[in-house]
Amino acid sequence: MKHIILVNPVSGNHKGKKHGIIVNKLLKKYNIKSKLIISEYPGHLTKIVKKFSSKEKCRFYSIGGDGTLNEVVSGIIGSDSEIVIIPCGTGNDFIKSISKYNSLRKIIKESLNKESTKIDVIKLNNNRYCINILNMGFDAMVAKNVDIFRKVPFISGKLKYNLSIFYTLLSNKNFKFKIRYDNSTYTKGSFTLVAICNGKYYGGGISPCNDAKVDDGILNICAIDSTRVRHKIKLLPKYQKGLHVNLPQVHLNKCNTISIVSTHKFPVSIDGEITYTNRLKVSIIKKAINIVHII
Repeated sequence: MKHIILVNPVSGNHKGKKHGIIVNKLLKKYNIKSKLIISEYPGHLTKIVKKFSSKEKCRFYSIGGDGTLNEVVSGIIGSDSEIVIIPCGTGNDFIKSISKYNSLRKIIKESLNKESTKIDVIKLNNNRYCINILNMGFDAMVAKNVDIFRKVPFISGKLKYNLSIFYTLLSNKNFKFKIRYDNSTYTKGSFTLVAICNGKYYGGGISPCNDAKVDDGILNICAIDSTRVRHKIKLLPKYQKGLHVNLPQVHLNKCNTISIVSTHKFPVSIDGEITYTNRLKVSIIKKAINIVHII
């Protein structure tokens, strides 16, 4: 099996390449020959993964945040290759669903004799994938506004998210959606946010659906009715701590497919990367990729 280290050089305040070099040295120490590849542009890692996976089974080491991991996942779909996740980004949220470690050295050491296991992946609009959480509305705007604070020195990823939350609150925007679950149950109205979960955490540790699992073959949905600023201020601390589930404006569902339609384009965060659309068709692909769990 070929070992390939994939690096987003701008992740972790431009520490990605440094992390890649360390991983390369560690693997060499354990007598594993590896190849180090630095991403040159958005989408580059997807092309690299597809190229190598089409020829042979590989173990890819994804060094970056959840956005970097998304690129690797998008390339590995349909192959028997596997991924080891090395967190080096702003949120580093997906790793919390499959590993009890954040330490680069510990993850590498523990992964050496670990077999990969299959996990699910979210598919949207027939041509994109999401490994962790697909969210729209308020928290997608928060993810978008994090970019405003990315270049501010000496603040942590968690603080960047908190600053973005406060900044987004000032707009007090809600979103009108028509939502259909599994082509049957139908609802429409004005919402603060909707989160579609494969993994358990996003936004620096927020858990919209506490019972979400990456290998249960189910989409977990959290939809929150529209709220005013003063209500958002009360709601968000509970949401961040996972204490929102019994609130009357919170609706939790489980399904295999979900479609969301709006008369206006709305922001969607795909593993932290923002796009805009007025129509989403989402499904779960069961046992779609191989991930090395470090539990």
